Amino acid sequence: MIELLVYVSFAVLVLTIIGGMLISSVGTERDVRSTTEATNLGQLISRSVQSGVRNASQVSLQSIDDTQFLVARTAGSATSVVWSCQAWFYAPVNGGSLYTKRTSPASLITAPVSGDLGSWIKLGDGVSTTGAAVFGGVNDRITVALTLDAGAQKPVDVNTTVTPRTLATIGEPCL
Repeated sequence: MIELLVYVSFAVLVLTIIGGMLISSVGTERDVRSTTEATNLGQLISRSVQSGVRNASQVSLQSIDDTQFLVARTAGSATSVVWSCQAWFYAPVNGGSLYTKRTSPASLITAPVSGDLGSWIKLGDGVSTTGAAVFGGVNDRITVALTLDAGAQKPVDVNTTVTPRTLATIGEPCL
């Protein structure tokens, strides 16, 4: 009987240690997942803006109250030139969100009014500014500077600069 009591006590001790390690690893996995999701969102936003602006022939940047609106016009790679427009819209409400919209052939894209985001694709939530603006323009370059919420972990900062290859004024306007 004493041996059984010793074995049960030992089993409880081992299971307590293993349970603590399991709970710790689940918490670590959750933290890593939230940081990874924020990093992936930052890469998605950066790639989206980079691919749209890098090949742009026209870029426009507008700040409307607290929102920001970036529009780029690009030529397609088909045999005959087909212009397309892509826009990004940052809205700081409810933790901040970033949206995108593309039209091909090129047609006018205007900044959405409140509640008019049905035709826009949401890139992600939890987006805030690292400074004064998400999108900036300096010397024919577009900068993207944002902070992404990573849950209980430190927020992920994303900073990138894109230079359009050409800034011609040929083609249909997007704005």
